[in-house]
Amino acid sequence: MVTEQRTPESGYGLAPAGRLYMTGDLRALTGLPRTHMDFYLREGIIQPTTRTGSGYLLFDETELETLRAVLRWREEGVGIREIRDRLGRPAAH
Repeated sequence: MVTEQRTPESGYGLAPAGRLYMTGDLRALTGLPRTHMDFYLREGIIQPTTRTGSGYLLFDETELETLRAVLRWREEGVGIREIRDRLGRPAAH
């Protein structure tokens, strides 16, 4: 399910960020298994843009492109620590 971001600042119109994706959307677009997605989320490699009122994680286009880059790097044999460094994201605790 693809969702549009609505914020009070935008008057409940489309926010500048555009489309938002749920975790299932990201998995469908990348072919990533649930266990791998959970790992990247737990490790802070992929970070949600926002949450719905019900607690669902939502990701913007930028995070989708980040995930695609991570998958390319992994195919090239780049380790998680180096990926985290490339993204400038600290290790999750």
